[in-house]
Amino acid sequence: MRGLHQLRSNRVGLALSGGSVRALAHSGVVKALSEAGVTPALITGTSAGSLIGAMLAAGMDWGDIATLARKIFWPRLLHGEALERFCTKYLPSTFADLKLPFAAITTEVPERRAMVIIKGELASAISASCALRGIRRPVRREGKRLKDGGIACVLPSEACRSMGAEFVIGSDVWEVSSLLRGIGIHPHHPRAGRTYPSHYHSAVRHTDVLIHPRIPLSGYFPSPSAVERMIWAGADAARLALAQFTTQTARSASTHLA
Repeated sequence: MRGLHQLRSNRVGLALSGGSVRALAHSGVVKALSEAGVTPALITGTSAGSLIGAMLAAGMDWGDIATLARKIFWPRLLHGEALERFCTKYLPSTFADLKLPFAAITTEVPERRAMVIIKGELASAISASCALRGIRRPVRREGKRLKDGGIACVLPSEACRSMGAEFVIGSDVWEVSSLLRGIGIHPHHPRAGRTYPSHYHSAVRHTDVLIHPRIPLSGYFPSPSAVERMIWAGADAARLALAQFTTQTARSASTHLA
């Protein structure tokens, strides 16, 4: 199909949003992309999306991530030391050791400025990206105080563009955007300018295919069955988004030929 051919022939960047445990749905998105023959050339991640993104950049597939998720009590990773131990055990030590280009997004405080980390120690970068407000203290790295990336950039699509992506796929599991869509306020709604932060609007403008997994409430309770629900929610949303993109591409091509 024309739309999928475009995806397969371009340098695809995959942007993974923050969303705490909801980020497990990103692995389902990757599952559906793999089934469609779409392979990201580079990955960016914010908050929990940085952890999933680093796993993918290290060479794990969606199944590897699911296997780990079934074995690990994920809420434990909200603790910084536990998260860094996890990264040290399962991931390469530095960005340079990854198999794909990868960026972790964090927020420099008190400036509340997004910071894109692409080199150096991997565990501290992911820990900084996941340093949630009200739960974790800032992570100190290279003389900077860093907090959760979602404060300044919840969906890192712009970072994909800056790293050379020709086509950006965004996987958005952010709780706020899900709640707003649930009451009918999508990013292009007349009231969206007052409800979504400016960094989210900017991310949407830099995204070619935006995927919104619908996370079931049962997915919040740590268990193997919850992991499966998260994965299928991501996969279903990705298949729907790819089908819509293919249809839109075909219509555009027909209009142009006419």
